[in-house]
Amino acid sequence: MAKADGHKEQWKTVKLGDVAKTFTGLTYSPNCIDKRGTLVLRSSNIKDGRLCFEDNVFVSMEIPERAIVQENDILICVRNGSRNLIGKCALITKDAVGMAFGAFMTVLRSNTIDPKLLLYIWQSNSIQRQVANNIGATINQITNADFNRFEISYPDSLPAQRRIAAILSSADKVIEQTRLLISKYKSIKQGMMEDLLKPKEGWKKVKLGECLTIGNGQDYKHLQSGVIPVYGTGGVMTYVDDYLYEGETVCIGRKGTINKPMYYSGKIWTVDTLFYTHSFIGVMPLFIYYIFCNIDWNKYNEATGVPSLSKETIYKIELSIPDLPEQRRIAKILSGIDRKIEVEEKVLEKYIQIKKGLMEKLLREQ
Repeated sequence: MAKADGHKEQWKTVKLGDVAKTFTGLTYSPNCIDKRGTLVLRSSNIKDGRLCFEDNVFVSMEIPERAIVQENDILICVRNGSRNLIGKCALITKDAVGMAFGAFMTVLRSNTIDPKLLLYIWQSNSIQRQVANNIGATINQITNADFNRFEISYPDSLPAQRRIAAILSSADKVIEQTRLLISKYKSIKQGMMEDLLKPKEGWKKVKLGECLTIGNGQDYKHLQSGVIPVYGTGGVMTYVDDYLYEGETVCIGRKGTINKPMYYSGKIWTVDTLFYTHSFIGVMPLFIYYIFCNIDWNKYNEATGVPSLSKETIYKIELSIPDLPEQRRIAKILSGIDRKIEVEEKVLEKYIQIKKGLMEKLLREQ
């Protein structure tokens, strides 16, 4: 089968099981967990297509060889409570060799296809559609039998495989550099917030209820389609033809996600899980936004199940605020960092779309 990647190469279309093997992960009990033991890779150890080690589990037990990763293995989440995480993957690098992987993960290993190319093939729309079509109806999982049936296409020659992998790896490097820059700016912002918002001599102690009024979100389903954003705790949900509030506002989750405040200026509608604020007295809305960003909202959670906040609890929170000129100065500094982050996030999205376009061009059937 002919493909186009800028070179005339012969491509094969095969079942994944014909060119790669899958290996089942490690089952362990809570009694085996031991910080001095072997790290067990789980879905939480994959972020943005790479390994990360922010949330780790270690075990002390006898681990079968099949559950130990090797360099260039592809680690894949095959079972999870969240359907969206099925198929999430990362390439095993040198520093991860010898680690184990959990029972809800699978390792994909091939001696036929360049491992980096196989990673990109797995990330392709073609494979992800097959994954979505095979996830169980009652359990979010894909099985070894599913893997064996998945259909893939790849160039027959190893140089062609490596050439495609090198192009896509270059795109990944640019994406990763941009992510690191965004992370750097966010760290700088956090440090500046801690310094700038630390109470100083002359600042006044007030309760939030003395500075602002909290408004309730409402259902929007009776409204027509329009240009006014409807916000929930996760961001924009849709656009409608009417607004609940117009002006500067700081929103905070009432239920669900309660620790991600947002600032907005203009016409807005919020759903009933998201509070908005208005009628500010002696404070700048943008300054209050940064104050909200510096509050540990989970400390004020009032529910044992789904996190929740009430107006009464928010109103009672005590804070220290400077005069308006100082508020403006602080808000100007922090919003300057936010603008840099926003610019880089747009650049990141652009690079991600470029990579998607490259993958479609380099991996699609012609």
